[in-house]
Amino acid sequence: MTHVLTHRGLPDGMTRWDLYGLLVKAAKHFGLTDTMLKYLRFAISRTQDQDYAAGRICALWPSVSETASQLEADPRQIARAEARLAELGFIVKSSAARCRRYGVRSENVIRYAFGINLAPLVDRAGEIEAAARKVCFEKEEAKRLRLHIPKLLERVRTSGDASAEEAAEVILPSRRPSRIWRYARLKEIADALEALIETFADASVAVEMSDRCDADVAPREGRKTNSKRSSTGQPEPRLTPAQFCILASPGFEDAVRQYAPPGAPPDWRTIPAAAKDWAQVRGIPAGLWQRQVDCLGPEKAAICLLVADRNAERNGCAHHVDDLRRAFLGLARNTAARGSALHGLVGELQGLRRQLHDRATMPDASGHAPRSGGEIASHTAGEPPLRSRQRRLPEATVQVFREMSEGAE
Repeated sequence: MTHVLTHRGLPDGMTRWDLYGLLVKAAKHFGLTDTMLKYLRFAISRTQDQDYAAGRICALWPSVSETASQLEADPRQIARAEARLAELGFIVKSSAARCRRYGVRSENVIRYAFGINLAPLVDRAGEIEAAARKVCFEKEEAKRLRLHIPKLLERVRTSGDASAEEAAEVILPSRRPSRIWRYARLKEIADALEALIETFADASVAVEMSDRCDADVAPREGRKTNSKRSSTGQPEPRLTPAQFCILASPGFEDAVRQYAPPGAPPDWRTIPAAAKDWAQVRGIPAGLWQRQVDCLGPEKAAICLLVADRNAERNGCAHHVDDLRRAFLGLARNTAARGSALHGLVGELQGLRRQLHDRATMPDASGHAPRSGGEIASHTAGEPPLRSRQRRLPEATVQVFREMSEGAE
């Protein structure tokens, strides 16, 4: 019966206010209005933390007029909000004789309640969390696409193909993606432009021939180069998302995995969004973070934050840094000039591979993965070098370490 309806409880680590925060993020996905969110906030505030344990009754029983008075709203507006929430499957309504609402709480446990039962809301916590992640992902991806589409349009314009330019005009007549906010529409435009570019990317390009003889061309004299910034001829290494998670601090790694699409591993589209939030958690202002992203790009900015964050967690170690913000800024400046942070991280993976090889590609008896022999080159930012932390890993993970370290080379 509805007056004793129980629920399965919230997922581990989630509180009732975490659930409400996820509802706010996914409001448009579920069709929740401001009045409904205001009502749900009131409803959650009238419950207690223990009501969200598995097998408990999570309910409240104030009358419509009392709720309207608390929210300073019209009673009819509150009644419509309750009816709509019941239709959407977030609450269950019940009443006793004469439409009365009441309940009994004994020893901080609700024994029965006639009123508003939040069991459906609690049972849908996993669905709400997935929807909130999807909304956050689409929001960040839409922001990226609004910057990426103009680059695609520029490639079409510089191709010199009149038919391609006409097709691009049909795809996006206004040529202003900044006015489009829906992710689905932006994705459709970007995919259409990329398909258009592929049609003429493989076309042969006419080469203008010179009528001068090669023998008439004077030999080019050697030019001076800046030895500090000259390339060594080696391609710049890249860090994979899996390697990023291995090297990240536990808190940073959890943030990255929370931003990953449901049922998929983290990738370089979601890691920058997680890094942006983690930077604010670690005290880096949003303006400073955005400037470094504009200078380095989101991927390298995330790697610099990874290095600074790991150094900040090395309490009692010679490589510990006290000012994470200053360390991050120094790493960003040096990475812009030399890419030192990225090379150092790959060095850690290479050092790990050497130690795994020296130990016959198996961890020691304690079950710990050996420490990396490489050092993060954060000393170029005014900070001492950083060693990778020791983490307890199952034996099956050793092969993953080995494959990623081989890919780094």
